[in-house]
Amino acid sequence: MDRFTGELEALFDSYKTAVDTPEPGVNFMPKLWDRIEARRRVAFEWRRVTRIFVGSAAAICLAFAGFMIVPDQTSSSHPATYVDALAEAHPTENLLAQGISRVELPDSK
Repeated sequence: MDRFTGELEALFDSYKTAVDTPEPGVNFMPKLWDRIEARRRVAFEWRRVTRIFVGSAAAICLAFAGFMIVPDQTSSSHPATYVDALAEAHPTENLLAQGISRVELPDSK
């Protein structure tokens, strides 16, 4: 144990010679707290910026989800299928001009 105590004392002595001992004065604690607060201020700024960023990203996601959930307001009460859209775009009169005619199928009764 004496060996470790001697090594520890040597370590403390080398630390004292390497680091200046601050002179305690009237402004020692205020200056110390100013340095601590300066380091904390950067961390608090980043925390505030990230909270704003995450909050705005969540709001944008909710807005997009709301736009996707709300149904489209179309002019008709039921959505048209592809065939309905084609039939509306190409009435029978136009098809007759192209040589396409409607054939009536006989009933299979």
